[in-house]
Amino acid sequence: MKLKISFFNPGIFKQDLRQHGWISVIYLLCLLFTLPLEMLLMLSSDDSYYTYYIKELKNYFEISTDLQLLFLFTFPVVAGIFLFRYLQTEASVDMAHSFPVKRKVHYFSHIISGIFMLILPVIITAGFTFIITKLNTDFNKVFTFPELLNWTGIVCLITVFLFLLTVLIGIITGISVVQGVLTSIFLLLPVGILSLLNANLDQLLFGFSSSYFMYENMESLSPLWRFISLPTIPFSVIEITVYSILSIVFLITGKILYDYRHLERSGDAIVFPYLKPIFKYGVTFCMMLLAGSYFASTQYGSTGWLIFGYISGSIIGYIVSEVILQKSWRIINTNMLIGFGGYSIVIVLLYFSLVTDVFGYEKKLPPLDKIEAVYIENGEYLYQGHYGYESRYSSDQSYIQDVRNLHETIIHQKKEVIKGNREIYEPTTLLIYKLKNGKEIAREYEFSNKSFHIELKPVIGSAEYKRSHFPLNIRGKKADQVEIYSNAPISKNLKLTDPKEIEELKKVIEKDYLAQTYEDITSPISTWGRIQFSRSKFSYGEEDDYTDFELTSSYKEVEKWLTDKNYLDRVKVLPTDIIKLEIVKGNNYSEEEHDIQTYFYNSSGKKLEVTDKSLIGDMLAKFSEYDGAANYYVKVVFTGGNEWYVLLREENVPKEIVKNLK
Repeated sequence: MKLKISFFNPGIFKQDLRQHGWISVIYLLCLLFTLPLEMLLMLSSDDSYYTYYIKELKNYFEISTDLQLLFLFTFPVVAGIFLFRYLQTEASVDMAHSFPVKRKVHYFSHIISGIFMLILPVIITAGFTFIITKLNTDFNKVFTFPELLNWTGIVCLITVFLFLLTVLIGIITGISVVQGVLTSIFLLLPVGILSLLNANLDQLLFGFSSSYFMYENMESLSPLWRFISLPTIPFSVIEITVYSILSIVFLITGKILYDYRHLERSGDAIVFPYLKPIFKYGVTFCMMLLAGSYFASTQYGSTGWLIFGYISGSIIGYIVSEVILQKSWRIINTNMLIGFGGYSIVIVLLYFSLVTDVFGYEKKLPPLDKIEAVYIENGEYLYQGHYGYESRYSSDQSYIQDVRNLHETIIHQKKEVIKGNREIYEPTTLLIYKLKNGKEIAREYEFSNKSFHIELKPVIGSAEYKRSHFPLNIRGKKADQVEIYSNAPISKNLKLTDPKEIEELKKVIEKDYLAQTYEDITSPISTWGRIQFSRSKFSYGEEDDYTDFELTSSYKEVEKWLTDKNYLDRVKVLPTDIIKLEIVKGNNYSEEEHDIQTYFYNSSGKKLEVTDKSLIGDMLAKFSEYDGAANYYVKVVFTGGNEWYVLLREENVPKEIVKNLK
């Protein structure tokens, strides 16, 4: 007795192979070019770089990652479109379903043939890769058989996932072009929606931290972004389970929709009537968010332009979606106006509920006894370490209280903060509370530090803050080389590789860093140099332990150490490097209008030349490049002919010079 498989038809399978087998062949050639051939090219190259590169490889995803990404996210989509292309034209779908074959047989036969054509190239590629790996000792030392199985399994999983997603969308739509576009949109939809929501909530909610939420959620929401990170972050068991479950969901959902699909709907953008409103209002909502965020960002957060963007974006999105669904420009009717009116009412209510803080988001301040730890980053003066990369939480109760006091003051002065001139850069202050229940509360504000200097001083000036933000805490521990550069436009630099000197310098820097006062940290006086710690060697795919920060006049011990080592004149501008200064008094500096050089030459006041080395030395330690309170403009002429334009406040200019410039 012959075994009968009720959901599979060998004839359909063979026809798919004859008609669309070229997809499998090209996919195989591309994969062979990407992995085995690339490995052979590495081995045959005389370039020493490839020898080092091979030794540093940790997995197969690190080989031609970009090409792997391109092919992996192209061929499954192409296969899903072509194998179910017959559904998109009325003649072909009528002919296919005129045969005595059930719909489920059609569906599963095409699914099986598609998966077979996509998985076979992956397995063949894995076979060739295994042979190359085993025959060559260079790769054999790096890669293992379980590593190859992992690559094969992950690529097969993502391939099947993308193929079944494309098929599901192809059953929903009746146009192949729309199927491809919607598949691409769905792959980026979570990240796109999150980006748009964050950009708009950043405009509507006082204190909303869009950067924090984007960093925390972006990578895990898109298969595309997730694959890019595979060379360094392997798939977890949870992720494999999620993708497997989603693939099964796509398969079952596609089968159900295929059974209920009306054959005469071929050619419609959306073939199921109950899905049309989702498409229509989804397009309208996304277009509204896109236009709103665009106009708000280009007009510095203007509420008027934000609302204009919402209105114009909604109208354009609604019209475009109606044109696509109705396949006609004649879309104006009573139902359309009623639908748009209902959508507008919902959006207006949502808008006012956000701007009036109905949900209490803006005023939310966690009780002190529920806070386990706190993190704060102030973006104007201090070393910038990404809060997502290197968390600097503190559980010190007095420190938590000071941060909370700052936050409470910001909330109470909301109107003053919002009124700040958004056309002028204001530093970002990020607050993150880690609560005892495991949750986090993040808020982000932009304001002038001068407006909150009373509240900021006990926070930024505290030993707790400085200890948690010291740049060499983590990233500088493995550094084995140091480079110091002058801040001026002349060639002064020094590179240290002696481990003893590097350790000495680290200790001296830490001493100076922790000894800084709030006034030292927030001083507008420019840095005289920049110091960089890095590693001379690190594995491929491993992030370099690189960190750098600026050296200011408060780093007295560092200057003393450099002087004792006879290094100071190699990294810092000294009066002997300067021929003269030309000074002119003008209006207060505004970095948004002109650069310093323009101010210098546009000032109509008297210009004074200074050649006295002692006076030059006094002013050299007080120069600034960004200071709104400065109104003395200085042209520095170096011995080599280079010029440098800087600023000085009146209190930092010697009295005899001030007198001569009046």
